Amino acid sequence: MAAGGGDEEIVQRILRFTDVAQEPTDFLMPISGYEKMPIVSLEEAVKPLVSLLPAIKSYAYAAKRKCEKPVDNLTQDESASIMLYSMGWKPLDECLYFALNATLRSADRDKLKPWFLYLRLFLAALFRLPPMPLLTVFRGVKQDLSPQFKKSKIIVWWGFSSCTTSIQVLQSEQFLGKSGTRTMFTIQCHSARNIRNHSYYPAEDEVLLLAATEFKVNGVLDQGHDLYNIHLQEIQSAEPLLIPVPLTADSKNLVSNQLANVKVSKNTTGSNVETIQLVTKTPNSSTTQEISVPMHISQESDYPLRSPSSTNIHPNAQWQKDGITVAGGNGKGSEINQLCNPRGLYVDDAQTVYVADESNHRIVEWKWGATSGQVVAGGNGQGNGAHQLSYPTDVIIDKERDSLIICDYSNRRVVQWPRRNGTRGETIISNIDCMGLTMDKNGSLYISDFSKHEVRRYRRGESQGTLLAGGNGSGNHLNQLSYPRYVLVDRDHSVYVSDCGNHRVMKWMEDTKQCIIVAGGQGNGNGLTQVSYPKGVVVDQLGTVYVADYGTDRIMRWTKAAKQGSVIAGGNGRGKEMTQLNEPFGLSFDRHGNLYVVDSSNHRVQKFNLLENK
Repeated sequence: MAAGGGDEEIVQRILRFTDVAQEPTDFLMPISGYEKMPIVSLEEAVKPLVSLLPAIKSYAYAAKRKCEKPVDNLTQDESASIMLYSMGWKPLDECLYFALNATLRSADRDKLKPWFLYLRLFLAALFRLPPMPLLTVFRGVKQDLSPQFKKSKIIVWWGFSSCTTSIQVLQSEQFLGKSGTRTMFTIQCHSARNIRNHSYYPAEDEVLLLAATEFKVNGVLDQGHDLYNIHLQEIQSAEPLLIPVPLTADSKNLVSNQLANVKVSKNTTGSNVETIQLVTKTPNSSTTQEISVPMHISQESDYPLRSPSSTNIHPNAQWQKDGITVAGGNGKGSEINQLCNPRGLYVDDAQTVYVADESNHRIVEWKWGATSGQVVAGGNGQGNGAHQLSYPTDVIIDKERDSLIICDYSNRRVVQWPRRNGTRGETIISNIDCMGLTMDKNGSLYISDFSKHEVRRYRRGESQGTLLAGGNGSGNHLNQLSYPRYVLVDRDHSVYVSDCGNHRVMKWMEDTKQCIIVAGGQGNGNGLTQVSYPKGVVVDQLGTVYVADYGTDRIMRWTKAAKQGSVIAGGNGRGKEMTQLNEPFGLSFDRHGNLYVVDSSNHRVQKFNLLENK
C-alpha cells in the first residue's frame, strides 16, 4: 500500500494541511443531494467512484481492516470512511481526499453526484463525533496569501479543511518550516471534529473542519521574515451551505440490521447512470428500492490538457492581478530553486508544474507549494546523449505511458522520457526543429517545425507525420506560417498555432487547406487588435483563445470571432513586480481555471488565481 511511507505520501500528507490556496474565491452553490441517500457500507459507497479513483476499492478494504475495533461509538464503516479520507496514495489526482475536495471546490455541483453515497457515510460519521468546544487550530501554506484576506471579509472554505491543534506540527520542516515565504492561519472554531482516533496518521493531531465552513477575517499580521499570520473566526451561516444529514437514533446498527443487500447493476445502456438496488429488511418484510446514481465516465482521462478541463470559463472571467510565484523566482541560475530562460510548461491535475528550463538543458518538476524543483529529465549538461537535452522548449505528459514528451530543440528531436525515476530518453521523432507540441485524446502528437514553418501530426509510431498547417514557406498568406511557436489541439481536432513571425494566432480545422486568424493579424503592436510575437496559446471549451503576448508583456483573451482582445494578466509594463511580466512564454490552465504563465525573463512561473467566473 502506498499510504504510510515515501516522498509521495509525505507530499500528500502535507497537502491536506496546506491546500488552502486551492479554495475558490467565488461564492458557490450549497452542497446538497447526498443527504437523500441511504447509509450503506463503505464498499458500496465507493463503487460509484471507481472510474474516478481506480484503486479506491483496495484502499477501502485496507481502511475497513484497520477499523475492526472502532471507537467513539462509530460503526466500522463510519470509522473506515474517515480512515479512507486520511489516507494518501499516488497518483495524487486519484487519491480520495484530493479528488473529493477538488470536486467540492468546483462550481459544477453535478460532479458531486458520484460522491453522494460516500459523502452520506462520511458526514454521518463526522456528525456523530461531538464538535470540539471553542478551539484554536492552525493550517498554512508556503505562499503569501495575505492580499486575499482583508480584515472583516467573510470567506467560505468549500473543501474539508485539515488543521492541527499543534503549532509545532505546522512549524516543522515537513510542513511550513521556519523560513521562506509562509502564511499561517490561526483559526478560532467551534465545529471542528477530532479525527485522531480514526486517522491513518494519528500523530499529526488532525482535526477536520467541515466542508462549506464560513469565516470572518479578524486580522492580518505581517510578522516579518516573510511570515504572515491571518486570524480567522468561524461564524454561523445565515442558512446552511452544507445541508445536514439526518441523524438516526442508532446508526451503529443500521447497516448490519437494515441493509441486507446492496447491488450495483451493470450499465448496459451506454449512459452515465447506473442503478443501486437497495434491499431494506424489517422484522416482517423486505422492500426493494432502486436509486439511480450518475457515474463518472471520463472520455478524456488521458488527454494532456493545457486548457481548463473541469471549469467552463466565462468570457468575462477575471483573474487576480497579483501573480503568485510557483516555480523559480530566485534569480537566473542553475540551482534547484532557480530557472534560466524557461519556455514551455505543463500543469497536471495535482497542480504540479513541469517546466522546460531551456538554458539549463533540463525539465524541472515543481510540486504545489514547493520552494524548489526536482530535475525529471536532462540536467546532465548540454549534449545529444540519451541522458541529455539541449535547449528544450516544451514538455507535456503522456498519461497513458506515464512519460514526458519533450521538444529537444537544439538536438532536432522529440524525446519520450519516463516520468518517474527516468535516467534517459528515447528519440521518437528526428530531424525536426520542434518548438511546441501537444497531444490529442488518441495519442497523436501535433508539433510545430520552427524552420519549415509548418505543423505536422504524428500518429503513434509514425516518423514522417502528416502536414496540417503551413509548409508553403515563410509568409503571411492564410496557407503560410512564419516561425510557428506553440500549438494546441481542441476536442474537434482543430489546431491552434501561435504564428510568431506574423504576429497572429491561426486556427486550422480538419479537412481544410488553409487557416483562419483568431487573434491578431493586424501587425506588430500593443493595441487590443494586435499581438506581438505571440508564444503560448490555450483555447477553452467555448473557443476563447488565450495568448502569451511576448512582445507586450501581457496575457490576452480573444473570445470566439472577436475583432479585438482584452488583457487578463500583465500589461503593466515590463518588470518583475507581481502585477508585471517580462517576455511571457508558456501558458497553461489548471483544472480549476487558474492561469499559469512562464515569465521567461524573470526566470519564474506565475500563477494567477481565478477570481470571478461570471
